[in-house]
Amino acid sequence: MKPSNIATRHWAAVEENSLLWGIQALVWVYRLFGRWVFRLFLRPVVSYYFLAGRIAREASLDYLRHLTRHYPDLDLSSGLWQSYRHFLSFGETLLDKIVVWTGNITPEQVDFPNRQLLLGLIEQKRGAMLLSGHIGNLEICQAIATMRGHIHLNILVHTKHAEKFNRLLGSRGSATIQLIQVTELSPAIAITLQEKIERGEFLVMVGDRVPVQGGRTVSASFLGEDAEFPQGPYLLASLLRCPVYTLFCFPVNGQFKIHLELFAKAIRIPRGESNRQYMLKTLARQYAERLEAYCRVAPLQWFNFYPYWGKTAAADTNRIAVEDK
Repeated sequence: MKPSNIATRHWAAVEENSLLWGIQALVWVYRLFGRWVFRLFLRPVVSYYFLAGRIAREASLDYLRHLTRHYPDLDLSSGLWQSYRHFLSFGETLLDKIVVWTGNITPEQVDFPNRQLLLGLIEQKRGAMLLSGHIGNLEICQAIATMRGHIHLNILVHTKHAEKFNRLLGSRGSATIQLIQVTELSPAIAITLQEKIERGEFLVMVGDRVPVQGGRTVSASFLGEDAEFPQGPYLLASLLRCPVYTLFCFPVNGQFKIHLELFAKAIRIPRGESNRQYMLKTLARQYAERLEAYCRVAPLQWFNFYPYWGKTAAADTNRIAVEDK
């Protein structure tokens, strides 16, 4: 039997075809009535997505199964109720995005223990790559950008989904944040990014999404089973010769906690194929280990609602990428 297009759809296509009308309705609810009324409307909207989104629901259940097997001490279930809670957590991040992009976040809401690491780079006028992931809420970067020193963040995105979301919020963006749509790293883009690093700006990339056009991935163990991770962040860091930090943010006890750690002072990818692959696998595994650690701390905050593990997921991703060209 021929697999359906939905079952093999690349994550970028899934995001692009999400029901943006539901998001738009929630934005207006928040603008008109505030946080508590928003939460009343959130549950039926999330329930609809949970019931209608078979691929996302199955991906959530698969993630929870991997998580509970890898960390049995978490004492979490991997059934439908826990998956529904996972969806609700994702819905809450929508509220967080709205709060941030409408400028309603205060310094007291952000806990940033390693702030000095970033401030030190700013004082030295040194740019760096900030390697993040789909855990928690990357939009809290705006809270970082408004700190002392006017940090300039360049967030590399693979699809127009983020741009659509910003338009729904009625936001024109930030003077210190630029979204750069990148489906393929061209020499012109590399030169532009190099200039930004030399000006002391920061590049933000995610390390847990495979490229839209397939290929250029490396396998690494994640939550007990091999998964595909992009090579792009490490190849770009090697090209730009800049330090790399991991950056994750998720809510803890009513605050947004930002975790910033040095990942590598510099990355140099060897030219020989065997040494090159070994280095890329090592870097991907180091990233996966950090991602695992934060999934353990915030188990319902990793939001990758598409097939992630195994050869089937990788093959489906590459096939749809080719079909979408």
